[in-house]
Amino acid sequence: MTKEMKKVFFIIIILAMTILFILSVDIEYGNPKNLDVANYYIDQGLHDTGAINLVAAIYLGYRAYDTLMETIVLFVAVAGVIFCLRGKR
Repeated sequence: MTKEMKKVFFIIIILAMTILFILSVDIEYGNPKNLDVANYYIDQGLHDTGAINLVAAIYLGYRAYDTLMETIVLFVAVAGVIFCLRGKR
């Protein structure tokens, strides 16, 4: 991979990350629709999961598959970046 290709690839990655960040900022945290889920977790977390720690109940009980998929996506992204930025030997 030539230096010019590496520069173009780096710029594309930075632009993609910037676009994803801008799109993710659009979440309205004060919106009552979003508070319904939080109130449900607070009220029913112990009953649904049996975990005394509410953070652990949400992280491992309600969002376990989501967290697993995020971890896989992060691993694949890091592996892809390392593969692409690795120079020829």
